[in-house]
Amino acid sequence: MTAQSILLVEDDEAFGRRIVKNLESAGYRVTLAADGVAALTCLAQSHFDLVVTDIRMPRMDGLGLLQALKGPEARDPELPVLVLTSVNSVQTAVEAMQLGASDYIAKESERAEILVRIEKVLSQSRLVNENRLLRRQLDRASEFGDIVGGSEAIARIKREVREVAPSDATVLITGETGVGKELVARAIHRLSLRRDGPFVDVNCAALPDENLLLSELFGHERGAFTGAVSLRRGLFEMAQGGTVFMDEIGELNSEAQGRLLRTIESNSVMRLGGQRPVPISARLVSATNRDLDEEVREGRFREDLYYRVNVVPIHVPPLRERPEDISALLDFFLSMYAAKYARQPKRVTEAALARLAAHPWPGNIRELRNLAERLVIRVPQLEIDVADLQGPGLFAPPKASEGGSGVQLPMEGMALEEIERSLVIQALERAGWNQKEAAKLLHLTPDQMHHRVKKFELRHPSWRRHR
Repeated sequence: MTAQSILLVEDDEAFGRRIVKNLESAGYRVTLAADGVAALTCLAQSHFDLVVTDIRMPRMDGLGLLQALKGPEARDPELPVLVLTSVNSVQTAVEAMQLGASDYIAKESERAEILVRIEKVLSQSRLVNENRLLRRQLDRASEFGDIVGGSEAIARIKREVREVAPSDATVLITGETGVGKELVARAIHRLSLRRDGPFVDVNCAALPDENLLLSELFGHERGAFTGAVSLRRGLFEMAQGGTVFMDEIGELNSEAQGRLLRTIESNSVMRLGGQRPVPISARLVSATNRDLDEEVREGRFREDLYYRVNVVPIHVPPLRERPEDISALLDFFLSMYAAKYARQPKRVTEAALARLAAHPWPGNIRELRNLAERLVIRVPQLEIDVADLQGPGLFAPPKASEGGSGVQLPMEGMALEEIERSLVIQALERAGWNQKEAAKLLHLTPDQMHHRVKKFELRHPSWRRHR
């Protein structure tokens, strides 16, 4: 893991040098700034994990620096700050805590106590960041935790993951929507030397606004664009020592592609509105359901970036090409949802499995997972047969030979609006909750799809507002 970096703000040069020496001997990377103004310059140029600041300094004192970092127009509200005080400055230390300092310690303290306090603040900061990332991952992660299946295709993928994981090579995972590309990316991270670092994921198609997408990836300085009220670290900075997973990388626009190429080549990021690059250490794994070779030929994807992200390709075939995996996957999902909803595990008859094996699975594993959840909820008996697959909203039967749309009205009837809502949700699930792609599946314009999303009050974690 990369050594953690500390910005020490202290105008007493002799005392500052002594603290720097003690911290560096403990394994930290330390930069010394003479006052708050110099500290803000350092913070604009480099990434730091902690600020340790004196209170009384010329130009800008420690409280002024805290106000700049934590106040209403905070430059970096998430950065932890440890305040150094003299023995008779307890009231000032309390004021610093009220302004957002993580802790304070007397300058007269022994070296061991200073190191313990610093590690405590850093540990608390790591815990906060890990919890934030965990909430993000829980929002977006697939609901299964391992690569399930016994087909030759799955065996090949596991071999390729084991081979590539220990290296730092960039990996491009290809396959249709819903095949489990993120699962493969997480397996690469778990088996890598960066397993103890964060796994940070972003869906490149989920944030259509250019500024929001670039800010999500690379971060921004305060005032970089409308709404940028404080400094924000991008995902590459949040992934220090870990892995960045960029899903749907083929959706990046030309500017984002150029910035990503520079990031890969320089191992640094330039925040929106920033003047200096910020060094990073994160592995890149990306995924796409597009044919990037074709995208390059058509001029929609940069050739130089393509060769950078496609050092090691891994292809995940669609479920229809590996029907032998359906039984194991279905058992896995049925058990998972039975535990979730406190139901008894269900069995599937051979006839039902044969019917499932004949299905084309346009939504791939995501479609099978959703089916398993509905079966657990809506089928009362323990054995699932063919007839149970054809219940309302579960699994459409084959199209009638006389033609028509193939949509069948249940005997008990059904509200038309419920059918429309169900189709909208199915299209969104099949398109990975990308509204533009879901609109194409339903032959709608993006505006028409957006109207229906609002009408049915649909929500998804990847649509959350950028903060």
